[in-house]
Amino acid sequence: MKTHLLISMLSTALALVACNTTPVNSSDPITPKAQVSFIDISKFDRELASSVGSPLEAVDVVFYDRVGPNNMPERLQKWLSAVEKNGGVVRVVPPPNEIAPRDPLALISLVGSLFTVIKNLAVINSDKIFETVKGRDAAIALERNASGELVVAKLQFIKRQP
Repeated sequence: MKTHLLISMLSTALALVACNTTPVNSSDPITPKAQVSFIDISKFDRELASSVGSPLEAVDVVFYDRVGPNNMPERLQKWLSAVEKNGGVVRVVPPPNEIAPRDPLALISLVGSLFTVIKNLAVINSDKIFETVKGRDAAIALERNASGELVVAKLQFIKRQP
């Protein structure tokens, strides 16, 4: 009886091991994409690094939720900091069909506060993943939502022209 139980347990264990799949390794290659959706998790960093490190001319970061230009998530601030740290330029693109901002001082304060945050984060930004933005500039494209609020339409990482 003991032998029968032992054989049964052993065969069950072998069956479970045989069904086990190989776990996904975070170092597995990720296919570069021209558009990456922002989710505030480390997988986003890996996807963006793969895309900006590829030969793609431009990589767009799009948002599921409304993001205000003065409330840029810290994860994205690090990427913008890395662009500047590696010799790139971060620029703000006003909403389309808007000749002058409704409140020019608001746009100036956005640029000022954004660059202040970027400069502060550049000091702590030494992770190798951010080096993939070398040779890229960034553009923060703004738009007005239905309520007239200024929001980030997309964040674009563009290959710098020689």
